[in-house]
Amino acid sequence: MMRKLALTLLVLILAGSAGAATITPDLADKLASSPADEMIRVMVTMEEQADAAWMTAVTEPMSKPERRQFVVDHLNGLAARTQAEVLAYLQDRQAAGQVRKLMPVSIVNLIACEATPEVILALVNFPEIAEIAYDPERYMLDGTEKFGTAATDGTDEIAWGVADVHAPEVWLQGFNGTGIIVSVIDTGVNYNHLDLADHMWNGGAQYPHHGYDFYNNDNDPIDQGPLGHGTHCAGSVASDGTAGSQCGVAPNASVMAVQVLSGAGYGSEGQIIAGINFSVQQGADIFSMSLGHAGGGTLSQKQQYRTACNNALAAGVIGAVAAGNEGAQQGSYPIPGNVRVPGNCPPPWLHPDQVLTGGLSCVVTCGATQQSHAIASFSSRGPVTWATVSPWNDYAYNPGMGLIDPDISAPGVGIKSCDWDNNSGYAFMDGTSMATPHVAGGMALLLSKDPSLTPALIDMHLENTATGLGAAGKDNTFGSGLMHCLNAINAVVVGPGPYLVVANKVLDDIGGNNNGAPDPGENCSMVVTLNNVGQDPASNVIGILSTTSPYLTITQNSATYPNMAHLQQGTGSPPYLFTVSPSCPQGTTVSCDLYVTADSAFADTLLVNFLVGDPLNNPTGPDPYGYRAYDPYDAPEVPVFQWVEISADSGGLGTL
Repeated sequence: MMRKLALTLLVLILAGSAGAATITPDLADKLASSPADEMIRVMVTMEEQADAAWMTAVTEPMSKPERRQFVVDHLNGLAARTQAEVLAYLQDRQAAGQVRKLMPVSIVNLIACEATPEVILALVNFPEIAEIAYDPERYMLDGTEKFGTAATDGTDEIAWGVADVHAPEVWLQGFNGTGIIVSVIDTGVNYNHLDLADHMWNGGAQYPHHGYDFYNNDNDPIDQGPLGHGTHCAGSVASDGTAGSQCGVAPNASVMAVQVLSGAGYGSEGQIIAGINFSVQQGADIFSMSLGHAGGGTLSQKQQYRTACNNALAAGVIGAVAAGNEGAQQGSYPIPGNVRVPGNCPPPWLHPDQVLTGGLSCVVTCGATQQSHAIASFSSRGPVTWATVSPWNDYAYNPGMGLIDPDISAPGVGIKSCDWDNNSGYAFMDGTSMATPHVAGGMALLLSKDPSLTPALIDMHLENTATGLGAAGKDNTFGSGLMHCLNAINAVVVGPGPYLVVANKVLDDIGGNNNGAPDPGENCSMVVTLNNVGQDPASNVIGILSTTSPYLTITQNSATYPNMAHLQQGTGSPPYLFTVSPSCPQGTTVSCDLYVTADSAFADTLLVNFLVGDPLNNPTGPDPYGYRAYDPYDAPEVPVFQWVEISADSGGLGTL
């Protein structure tokens, strides 16, 4: 008892010492209740972290392979320099039996390990360390369960989900994922399954089993069940039907098996981040991750995952990540915390409907649909927010629209895919976990047509060509809609000629209130940047801006753009000028058409949206009796009411 009391006081003193590394409160509690020989799982985050924005800027003129190599080298160099003394100490304590499962990571500059309380307390005195966090095992899956199995019957079948996203039509064009590496970060993969065995990632002599197991810290990521979650997800990426059912969207993509969870779905944050790190370091083009922390994650979890996903984006890697299965649990996980972390990280490309802008990451968040094209009831809903998470503090919500999530949807109910304990068998599962590898497979198809596609372009093509199922545009239920692989592949231009898309827009309120955004009654300018994603240069580029909005008067509608080579951007000049009507309601989204022409007979109309004034949340309703529900954000003059729900018909508790 006296030892625990003394340890508690020591933890509190060290945690509050100037210059000392921060011990998180939950770790302090754990240390105070742990015996001296207990191995406690921790993440040791270094003070110095890579600057993703700088890496993105400096690698902009590089080729895709050069960009990845630069970022990987920079991350590894930073980690080697700043972790050296800490690692030397931990390795010494490992030899003494006080540390185990030591995993240095560079995608976030941290070290994951298990250590005794004495070692953890000694780490506080290293000036290189910013934070030491408790990293216990948690259940990381989203309620997905296997509800049936099927042995092969020798027939040549295409699973309904694969057909529903129009993948077979893409295969007929010759694009099936060949040459593209998809990392499946999960419970491991049955790499002996007949549908996967001949196109698993070749890890050479160092990784003879096609990946790595960060849960057990060995090089054999075989899925040992009982869930078979990772094998099922791998099949939805790349099952080729050898055993009878074609369950994979990209049946010739290479699957990298990265195990970060036990077969029962338990794991820690450090192991998952190590899995992302491995995927980027070892050359994965895409990672598929059907896991996450419910409730949107803690502040620390959000910071760690977004840092990892920002740095993965800088390296040119894209991730398909599950939204989560809490859509019907709004009482326990209310918006904006209904989407799991890291699924709530920003995408690599912002849809025009996302008029509240912010930072980007590599994550494309995936919702789940049924065969009827209705949303799965469990599919998590957005929006999400990062307003209180430094250093980003973006995508404010209430007031503010937040970040629209998910980004896209794919089949996630009654999904047939590879079984973990039968090399020719199949299993059925539900979940956004199942939708996610469908999207990862769609990404692989696009890259097999054009390997130079950036994460932003992959996301843009998938979202722009999706089949809209909900509200017009992008919404917080389906995202941009149901993935349509054929439409997306046809949007990838690899033949002759330029192909111009909107890369960015910058608005300025000339002589207005100087908030940098258009408000009612203001004269404004808008500078648009285009990106040439076509294979040939774009020359003599002209953009004409128009609108049908009654609230906008365009006074300068024409701009010329510089010549742009393949994947080169160009900014229009002079700026477009317009006046916003004083009668324009606050929070109105204004749509403009930008008609762009260039040599080689290029002509296209591009959509440019922006928000006028402060974002407002519209009242819900009317209900069957004609009433609407307001909250304090709908308008300042609307009174605040205390509502009591008397019926559970709308999904609430129905307390009266």
